[in-house]
Amino acid sequence: MKKFLISGLILSISFSSFAQEFTKESVQKLAHDVIKEYNSTLKKELKDSKRANNLEGMVNYCINDSKLVAKKLNEKYAPKVSIKRISLNNRNEKAKADESEEKILKAFELIAKSDAYQPDEIIQVVDDNTFKVYSPITMNSRDCKKCHGVEKKVDKKSKDRFFEVYKNNNAYGYKSGDVRGAVVVTIFK
Repeated sequence: MKKFLISGLILSISFSSFAQEFTKESVQKLAHDVIKEYNSTLKKELKDSKRANNLEGMVNYCINDSKLVAKKLNEKYAPKVSIKRISLNNRNEKAKADESEEKILKAFELIAKSDAYQPDEIIQVVDDNTFKVYSPITMNSRDCKKCHGVEKKVDKKSKDRFFEVYKNNNAYGYKSGDVRGAVVVTIFK
């Protein structure tokens, strides 16, 4: 099957109406830097939790502390930038995608299923003062699969713990390469 390279998928291209410092490139770079900081912090802290207490440590980190990474970055970059994670099959109600975000997540899923290369991000022009930059979260880590993988293979103790905390626990069934959600960076003019 043929593979297609998708680079810089842009939903709206109307950057000409923005000030010089608010270009596609500046939005893309800022979002890339914030996402990179977010992902590297999350990965490091999750690894530290695993070292300290194996799978139970990772589960507790995800439930109690992972949201603090976004909170700290939101405080650091406020008021111009906010960051969050979203999913179509979320555990945490705060990670539920709104209607326009759902469309982007479905686009990522469609790209993954079409045997095409997944873009690093999709940039959405929300209005004259707001951009959203979406970066897909794909299932590539064995550690992530321990809690988000095929449901019958997920550790029962971990699954029970997630159900204690999140009543809407739909975050299972993913295999390697699946899009589990996205990191969304909103940039305000």
